Amino acid sequence: MDLNYPGLLTVISSELAPGRTESHGFLLWFLKNYYRLDDIDAADSVCDGFDDKGIDALYIDNNLETIDVFQSKLVQNPVRTLGDTQLREFVGALAQLRDPATVDQIAATTSNTELSKLLRSENVSTKIADGFTVRGIFLTNICCDNNASQYISTQDNLRVFDKAELIRAYVPAGPTSPIGTPVAFDVFGYECIQCTIGEARAIFAPVKASELVCLDGISSNELFAWNVRSSLGKTKVNKDISGSISNVDEHKEFLLFHNGLTLLCQNLDYLNDRITVSGYSVVNGCQSLTSLYENRNKISGDLRLMCRIIQLPPGNALAEKITHHSNNQNPINARDLQSNSSIQRRLQNEFRQHFGSDVFYRIKRGEGDQAPLNIDNDEVGRLLLAFDLKQPWICHRSYAVLDELHGDIYARPEINAHRILVVHEIASEVIDALPNIENQMLGSYRLTRYFMLYLVRLALELDQCGKRFIEDPAQYLQESDGRRKIKVAIRPVISDLVIDLNAEVRERADSDNPLDFKRELKSLNSVRELSRSIVANYQKSVARGRADSFGAEWSKLQLVANSTNAPSDAEATCT
Repeated sequence: MDLNYPGLLTVISSELAPGRTESHGFLLWFLKNYYRLDDIDAADSVCDGFDDKGIDALYIDNNLETIDVFQSKLVQNPVRTLGDTQLREFVGALAQLRDPATVDQIAATTSNTELSKLLRSENVSTKIADGFTVRGIFLTNICCDNNASQYISTQDNLRVFDKAELIRAYVPAGPTSPIGTPVAFDVFGYECIQCTIGEARAIFAPVKASELVCLDGISSNELFAWNVRSSLGKTKVNKDISGSISNVDEHKEFLLFHNGLTLLCQNLDYLNDRITVSGYSVVNGCQSLTSLYENRNKISGDLRLMCRIIQLPPGNALAEKITHHSNNQNPINARDLQSNSSIQRRLQNEFRQHFGSDVFYRIKRGEGDQAPLNIDNDEVGRLLLAFDLKQPWICHRSYAVLDELHGDIYARPEINAHRILVVHEIASEVIDALPNIENQMLGSYRLTRYFMLYLVRLALELDQCGKRFIEDPAQYLQESDGRRKIKVAIRPVISDLVIDLNAEVRERADSDNPLDFKRELKSLNSVRELSRSIVANYQKSVARGRADSFGAEWSKLQLVANSTNAPSDAEATCT
């Protein structure tokens, strides 16, 4: 990973949308890859710009009761190093957020509307009054010098991601492997229990926390490769555990009230009071271990955790059961297990049956990468939420798509491989049209694609052919060259809707009521009001012959096709 400028621009290329500075893109890339935020949450967290008071982004963790403040410095000269001057200035800027009254004053006086809205919408002053901790996260693509390192060691609530730390902690998207580096645990003075059950060999042992926090892959989450959660995201650690770690008097009793860790490994040896493992992964206790790691400077030699170390191949069916059942201490989110649901497996089989190796419906990370088209079920959930259920304002709730909303989205008789493919193809046309949105920041905002898909659905409902298409898109898809014709027919509809959206945004700006898309696209009332205006204008254009409906576009395509072929059933429904 080349973090030297200009090589860094290739690394963060997906974030370099028009209207964004390179530093803004660098920060977005960091929030997605290291804080594991999704596109929408990352964009909503950033307030980088004029009069930002040294605050480039803000992230609130309500579970940890922390307010993380980010500052990003992208340096073009790779020879330069980071000293303590900028860090001291950043820590000084953090002081602004330690007093609720000062926060309210900043929100009221700053000319940076994004910062003002963030402070108000997240109730930052109230949370600070309630005792939330303000932490500084400094991001740069150069390395710290000795002065910076010494200063960092004196600041409890400052973390620096310099070039070296970014490279060390980076985990590329895709499946990860268990940690191969051998590690040894000293259990001298303690009795360990050994047993063999079938092909699994297990050791139950009290392991020093100081040794556990030295395991590779904690900060990067590689250590949790076998966990059913394909990506842990930004781990939500247990506050009670953190409190116990801070209280040295409780360290000796920690074994008595903590459930411990479960570790699967490929190799396991127990000799002379030392347990050696390699090819290992923690499948339960991830929150606890992360909490220990973040508080490693407070760990004493008395703090031990009961570890269940099981030697078993990772692909073994028993390994999956262990992973599942051992997580009852902190129940696995339904989304983590949805890949094994009958609904998702049925859909995957339908894609295989109808589209062979051309289209793969991916329900687990890393599957089907060789197919020409891969469709991810979590993204499909958002598309169906916007198109079928007509609720684009909640598409940012990615955690709910394959969890509490899974049944509403997928458990319907009309949901099949054909419908999913059609909605995906319409969405791909929407994405291709986003650069035509004049407000470039609006065009690059993730929720905009779902809002546009919702507008397409409303536009389709305006003509009879569009209604029949919504009801049963399979008959159109199964036409000769149906997939291409659907895309061609829907393209002008999307183009006209973009024109009407641009006009609406311009009109709002001229009336001193500019579109606050980061907030309004998450509001049911705002989305419905905005869509009513846009769709009404589109309907007028169709009525006046300035735009064509989906039905009209489809009929044109069918007339061309029918010059050499017999009429089709789908054509008959639109004529």
